[in-house]
Amino acid sequence: MSANLTARIAAGLATGALVAGCAAVTVSNGGDTHAPTVPGSTAGAQSGGTDHSGSPAQAGAAATHSAVAVPALVAGPGEQLLTLPLPGGSYTPNPPAGSTDDYRCFVLDLPATSSGFATGVQLVPGNPAVTHHGILYQAYPEQVAAAQELDDEDPGEGYQCFGGSQLPSRGNPISSLDDSDWLYAWAPGGKASGYPAGYGVPVPVGGKVVLQMHYNTRAGVEPDNTVVRLRMASAGADLKPITTSLLPAPVELPCAAGQSGPKCSRDAAMTSVVERFGSRSGALVAGLQLLCGGDPQNPDAGPTTSCTRTLSEPLKLFAVAGHMHLLGRSIYVDVNPGTADEQRVLSIPNYDFDRQGAVPLPEPVQLSVGDKVRVTCTHDQTLRGKLPGVPAEPQYVLWGEGTTDEMCLGVLVSGKS
Repeated sequence: MSANLTARIAAGLATGALVAGCAAVTVSNGGDTHAPTVPGSTAGAQSGGTDHSGSPAQAGAAATHSAVAVPALVAGPGEQLLTLPLPGGSYTPNPPAGSTDDYRCFVLDLPATSSGFATGVQLVPGNPAVTHHGILYQAYPEQVAAAQELDDEDPGEGYQCFGGSQLPSRGNPISSLDDSDWLYAWAPGGKASGYPAGYGVPVPVGGKVVLQMHYNTRAGVEPDNTVVRLRMASAGADLKPITTSLLPAPVELPCAAGQSGPKCSRDAAMTSVVERFGSRSGALVAGLQLLCGGDPQNPDAGPTTSCTRTLSEPLKLFAVAGHMHLLGRSIYVDVNPGTADEQRVLSIPNYDFDRQGAVPLPEPVQLSVGDKVRVTCTHDQTLRGKLPGVPAEPQYVLWGEGTTDEMCLGVLVSGKS
């Protein structure tokens, strides 16, 4: 493989293509208005080590959401609250031809003098019938012009943004996974964030934020008026930075035993993903193999996938999230697997798409340089046809951004020294 192709694949990883369909990664406080420390597991989080009350056949019923009252964030001493609506107040999804998924990015202005630390973030979905997820990205001062150009070139409110915010990368592609530009993310079950005492997400003066909304219109096309709430502490606050690290693994899910049909070939799956989301989505599938030690030309296929990464800096781990789509059965995240120091920091044996909040750890875990972290996911093709929104027709499934594609992603919410 040429160096240029490898670089393009790595760049595809860094631009956020692997996380465009991902879930809530905030340290959820279950709607608590100002949590000073990481609380225990909440109604919005999947509880580590325990089964969920919903059966697998109920998981992922994205089309059956109903609106719920969402408590507002409350500012503490020295903090201010910002309310950031969609430009124009609302947006009606308009998926590309042949698709039911609309990825739309909105550039949200911050007050000119806003800088410091985000100590709390909340996304209030305006229309749960069409909102699949939302991710709030930072647009650093040097990226603002590019964000505005993307917005100006696309007619209507916002701009189309499969694969993340589409902003130019600020550094090494792989290091961008270890220190993502995510500010916040929401998916069904996500609540307001509440960072641990003494921590916040740095927000530089002159920057903006970009909200990527993934709308799914399988249940119909309806307008959305989502609002973002951002709680800010001043730049002079004595806070340490919070960081979000991403742990993706490839997805190569063949049809189940006894299933057959024209969509059961990997080539058919790849053609479908590229037709719906462009050539970069195919490069991403190969890039995940390279990242995780696989063979892009001859990948291992099966219901269970994993990837192990090595830490390049020390972190204090506060919470962990896992994300898959509708065929997800289980997801685990382990530190130093296969050693005497092995520790399971996320255990979701019965994955529920509608409960994806990050799971706070009972006590923070100190991670050191050289520690290994592994994400392991299992998907289940026998759920096909049993879940709302999942076609019964057998098909090979790859990593992809559509609701009926799949993902395997672990997310670490950590503090830096």
